[in-house]
Amino acid sequence: MTNAERKEIDQRIALLERGSALFGRFGGSIPLVIAFLNRWPTTVELYPHWQVGESWKFFLSCLLYFLASLALDRAISFAKASLDP
Repeated sequence: MTNAERKEIDQRIALLERGSALFGRFGGSIPLVIAFLNRWPTTVELYPHWQVGESWKFFLSCLLYFLASLALDRAISFAKASLDP
């Protein structure tokens, strides 16, 4: 691999890393915005009622976005490690 190719790959990984950092910072607000736009849940319900209500979707989507953020961070760390000489 030439130095120009390595520099281009490093730039792409840095761009992905910045995008991942933004997703990690603001990704949790995406389910909140979706829930607000869909008008659910208007109240957060606890255990007996949340199974029948709609609030479980909100908590599940928050968890999924958090796990996606962790996966992106892990993928970037693997990509950086594979390029180190």
